[in-house]
Amino acid sequence: MHDTTVNPSVFPDDELRGALRQLFRFGRVLEPQRGNGPQASLSEVMALGELAEVEAMSQHELAALLGLEKSTVSRLVAGLVERGWVTRSRNSDNRRLYRLTLTEDGRAIAGSVGKELRAQHEQLLGELTPDERRALAVGLAGLVRVLKSHPRTPHGHSWGRGPTVAPRSLPRSG
Repeated sequence: MHDTTVNPSVFPDDELRGALRQLFRFGRVLEPQRGNGPQASLSEVMALGELAEVEAMSQHELAALLGLEKSTVSRLVAGLVERGWVTRSRNSDNRRLYRLTLTEDGRAIAGSVGKELRAQHEQLLGELTPDERRALAVGLAGLVRVLKSHPRTPHGHSWGRGPTVAPRSLPRSG
């Protein structure tokens, strides 16, 4: 039998955590994206979205845009290459950098996922009242503003780490 004793949480017990828990749970944010086409993780979807907006970019730029460590992005890109969605080649100007481009299949997948996400967003936002939509936009913009002002590690937290440095914005170029 399973012990159901409730212990006091060491995590915050506030409206932000409660809302995020519900968003992740009901939005199935942590599950692979399931549509009519191939399944993709949230990281893969985010990477495809960033790569679809440009002709090419460096692996370093993708890491910064996603807020992920180099090693994590290296594994992520290796998986995208293995699936045939991305090509990775050495940058001719700087051999230490990789140049990433979407393949034809990658562009098709990104287009399909983007279309599906657009439809989901239209449906979800369409069910909100105008006041709820405005409040959501203001609240999320405020949260992003505050998050940007706090130094963080590539993992988004600072516990167990030394000094942290906030990521800088990168131009979207290859």
